Amino acid sequence: MIYPEVNVQSGVPIYQQLKNSYHRLAALGLIQPHEQLPSVRQLAMELGINPNTVQKAYRELEQEGLIYAVPGRGNFLSDAERELDVEYEEIRRGFRSAAHIAWTAGIDRPTLHKLLDECLDEPQPSEQER
Repeated sequence: MIYPEVNVQSGVPIYQQLKNSYHRLAALGLIQPHEQLPSVRQLAMELGINPNTVQKAYRELEQEGLIYAVPGRGNFLSDAERELDVEYEEIRRGFRSAAHIAWTAGIDRPTLHKLLDECLDEPQPSEQER
């Protein structure tokens, strides 16, 4: 089992270091999707830190979608790439549907690109709320 690295002398909060370390381990493929992470107690003992610190890091990693918890079994690395692939496929389906409607209506490729660019240039809902 690979443990994340923390530096208690660093100015970065330990829970943030744990989060950063798990993101790095996952990105490098050193932990695999659905691989179990150390328990809160086990990791706290191994690193000599407070279990509440580990719990906070795990809770935030779960909120970010990097890990998922299975009650009574522990925490596991999620298959984030798989979820991203599903989202991309949904977007592709929407684009295909819109392209089909445009082609049926006789809209050519340059005009379709122009329409897409105009849509992308429109303020997004989060930008309008500001």
